[in-house]
Formats: sequence, structure tokens, C-alpha cells
Amino acid sequence: MAMFGVFHFYSFNPPSVMIGIKPEKYTHELIDLHKEFIINIPTTDQLEKVKICGKLTGKDSEKFKETSFTRQRGKRIKSFLIEECTVNLECKVVHKIEHGGSHTWFIGKIEEVHVDSEYSRSNALMFWLGQFRELGEIVEGRKDDEIFL
Repeated sequence: MAMFGVFHFYSFNPPSVMIGIKPEKYTHELIDLHKEFIINIPTTDQLEKVKICGKLTGKDSEKFKETSFTRQRGKRIKSFLIEECTVNLECKVVHKIEHGGSHTWFIGKIEEVHVDSEYSRSNALMFWLGQFRELGEIVEGRKDDEIFL
């Protein structure tokens, strides 16, 4: 399961991240089934392709074909990563938290990290609360004062 999305570092020893996924999403079904996922960190120049991925479901469409992203099998897990992303984290699920809220939290132990030699934090594309951001700036989305209205 290759994905973009919101993630948080959970632990540095062992290196782990956590991701929140709504139970009705196809991504949730796949992670639940395969017990693994890959986090792909795109760059700001990939924003339009990332938005396409966010609008389509992999259940009904082929996101790699629609975006011309290149699928590459992970080294340590069976899921695919996105070759064009400058950072990829291959993760195996070690814990699942269901607490009755809007999201299920999956904690994944990072099994492999891929970092492109061209990676720069300054052009890493992040998403949070309806905003696409690069380091320190909103690239697209709601203004800060609209987030909690």
C-alpha cells in the first residue's frame, strides 16, 4: 500500500511512525489486510499529481497510470513505493488503535528508508488541516484563520 497522508513519528527506538486512516477508506482495508504500508514524501512540484491521488480511490482506478508515477516494489515489504518521491518509508504494522473516533491509528515500524540524493526539506510537500505546505509556507489550501472555523 503506497500512500501519501498525515503521519507522525511515534518512536525513534525502534524507529516508528503512526498514521491515521478513516475506516471507510480503501487504504484502511489494504493496511488492515497486509499489515504494512509505505509513506511517500512528494515534492512541491508534484502537487497536481498528489491531488489526483487524493481524489481517486485505488479500488476503482489505477493511480499510477492516472498520474504517471512509477511503481517500485519495496525492498523489505511487498507494497509498492513511488519512485519519483524523494523519501519513502517502508513500514510494517506493529499496532492498531481503534478508539471510536474518526480514524484508526496504525503504528508502523520503519523497516527501510529510501532518500534520493536530490532530497531537500525545503521542497518537501506536506499536508495538514486542508493545507498543502512546504517548509514555512502554505502552497495551496485554506488560510490559517479558516482552519478552525
